[in-house]
Amino acid sequence: MAESDRWSAEPGGWPDPVARRAYLLQCAAGSEELQALLLARCQQDIGFWFNHFCWTFDPRLPQPHRPFVLYPYQLEALREIEAAIETGHDLLIEKSRDMGISWLILLVFQYYWLFREGANFHLGSRKQEAVDRKGDISTLLEKLRYNLDWLPDWMKPEGYQGHQHDNMLRLLNPANGNVITGESSNENFGRGGRYKAVLFDEFPFWPMQDAAYASAGQSSPCRLVVGTPFGKNNRFAQLRFSGQVKTLSIHWSRHPLKDERWYQTQQTRMSEDELARELDINYHLSLKDRVFRNFTEANKGELQYIRERRVVRSWDFGYHCPACVFLQLDLDGRVLVLRELVGQQDLLVEFAGRVLALCAEAFPEAQFEDVCDPAGAQRSDKSTQTCIEILNSLGVYPYFDRTGIRDGIELIRMKLSERVQERPGLVVDRRCEQLIAAFEGGYRFPPSGGELPLQEHPYEDVMDCLRYAVMAKCNITTRKPRKSRPYRPQNRYTGY
Repeated sequence: MAESDRWSAEPGGWPDPVARRAYLLQCAAGSEELQALLLARCQQDIGFWFNHFCWTFDPRLPQPHRPFVLYPYQLEALREIEAAIETGHDLLIEKSRDMGISWLILLVFQYYWLFREGANFHLGSRKQEAVDRKGDISTLLEKLRYNLDWLPDWMKPEGYQGHQHDNMLRLLNPANGNVITGESSNENFGRGGRYKAVLFDEFPFWPMQDAAYASAGQSSPCRLVVGTPFGKNNRFAQLRFSGQVKTLSIHWSRHPLKDERWYQTQQTRMSEDELARELDINYHLSLKDRVFRNFTEANKGELQYIRERRVVRSWDFGYHCPACVFLQLDLDGRVLVLRELVGQQDLLVEFAGRVLALCAEAFPEAQFEDVCDPAGAQRSDKSTQTCIEILNSLGVYPYFDRTGIRDGIELIRMKLSERVQERPGLVVDRRCEQLIAAFEGGYRFPPSGGELPLQEHPYEDVMDCLRYAVMAKCNITTRKPRKSRPYRPQNRYTGY
């Protein structure tokens, strides 16, 4: 077998990849012919370059310097990344932690930087300290320097001098002019350059995600978005579930060195939200600050309204952002949330018209009962009428109870966990996208701690609607019950 053919083989023939590479470099050191053959082979096959010349660093291991020999799932990911770069399309990679994907993408960039003309790349992370800090192997640019240092001299760019071509947030290939640059998250991320591809590393944790992602859109045809889930209230999750971006999912179970015993060990060391975020690729459970941690897939469904049962409309009067949630109680007392409507800079009278139009379309011949935000009875300097009075003028007569937010949250939690004939006590129709997003992390406590959830539109608005209705219809307390009255209240202005 010719020497070049021997080293074209896959790495499986050598049980020790370190010894294998040492022998390869020893043979090539004194042979310019073999060096040329190996360079040509690398240019033809990026996988060959990885398996024979790339290194990674893991300080947790007794021998931290490790040959980067591709596992099957990494080879699959490599081909997807290569295709995204070559054809020019965006690619989202959701992953478990510690799967080598950041290293993989960075070294793909370095491969192009070495062997392809006109291949500039841009790297991004949530803050500059994660993009580049010399001597810190956890940063993106330092990983590239590390692998570059391990390459044989005859593979490094001709004329390359570290002090001249290796700068903060910038690596230049003097032989072909290729540049790899870095930047932290900002609203103009990547705007000033033109790139073969752009990396958004750990994107769910970026500030200014929307602006940064949009800003790089015209700078490169290929945006590589990488991360572990952090709830659904971020651009990463929106892209993942939009159906408009090609997605690659890399779960820990695909790693040949990780099995159920390993996972059971991690379960003893990690909390539920840590497991969901770091290992399970579970968007629903990945936020520790979620208010309703017991909301599950069982609490979603495809619902039809029950014609013989009254429909409850629950109103929240946000400033130019009103909301209304429609629900019913079935014969077993289960709460069925059927629809939602969320305003965007609407006047209340305009929004109410939309609600009534939806009622006529979605709930024909239904009888309605209306509950609302207690603040609807208050006057302000912005209108001569209260919100309740505006609704009354349209033939809508809501009532309200003055109940605490925490009491309402606890009652919703109880209904979520309740089982009535083996069915959940509260089910949300899948069309209620904002309410489901609120349950799955949009409605959350402040990261710094606090007893009340954050006031974030639209999640607080739809959740307040649900809370008013559940407290009005399902609250079982010892407080004095409301006096019975006809469906339409005697005083049409106050609702009493």
